[in-house]
Amino acid sequence: MAKHEGARTVVVGGKKETQQQYCGTVGGQSTDFSTIDSEIKTTHLKNHSLAPPDLYVCLLFDFISLLFPHNSQQRLTITFSLFRLVNGVQGITWRLGFGITNPNQPEEWQDHSATLNLPISGNL
Repeated sequence: MAKHEGARTVVVGGKKETQQQYCGTVGGQSTDFSTIDSEIKTTHLKNHSLAPPDLYVCLLFDFISLLFPHNSQQRLTITFSLFRLVNGVQGITWRLGFGITNPNQPEEWQDHSATLNLPISGNL
């Protein structure tokens, strides 16, 4: 509405000397990894070549062996990785809407300077 209709915008908060921006996911579709993964598994497409892998995190562990004397310069470090399935959230946005003033790039990437910036203070 600000670019198309000329509506004024207000951002509350932020640093007084910094121009604040307003924006969100403009014209896009957003979801999360677990929703897409559930739909893929429900339709029995998890083994399809285009299906995303499960969301894992890699945990690295280092162990220093105490087989050598404490004052020795020789130490043996053993590193191993442990991959665990993550119970987390990974946001995904696709199909961004293209801009009004610059239709060659998504609106979300363009300038969205607020008309008025109200920093939070004791007077507000």
